[in-house]
Amino acid sequence: GDLMITGKKLPVLNEKIKIKKALNIISKKKLGVLIVEKKNGNTCGIITDGDLKRIAQKFTNFEELELKKVMKKNPVTINQDALAASALSIMNSKKITSLCVHKGKKIKKTIGLIHMHNILRSNIN
Repeated sequence: GDLMITGKKLPVLNEKIKIKKALNIISKKKLGVLIVEKKNGNTCGIITDGDLKRIAQKFTNFEELELKKVMKKNPVTINQDALAASALSIMNSKKITSLCVHKGKKIKKTIGLIHMHNILRSNIN
């Protein structure tokens, strides 16, 4: 239901897109995270606004870098049938605020994103 961000709201970008454009989209989508995918639609990475801030401090011409050079590879993903409680415990143990969601055995196909805020807001114990 409400917990998962899907469809058009999902912040998915191709790995070859430059940071300049990614910054634009990350502020529009207001989720603080982007899912990076290959041309075939498979998820290959994830990048948070915190990552982008660190990159901005590290590189002078960071806006021209492609996402695949700076993304975190192999983002943590969870099956869509998993309960919110298990999503939360994964996030806590990995110290991350969002999880990619996949269906069945298709781990590389992200169908949604679960954000820590959404879970906390829905008061799941």
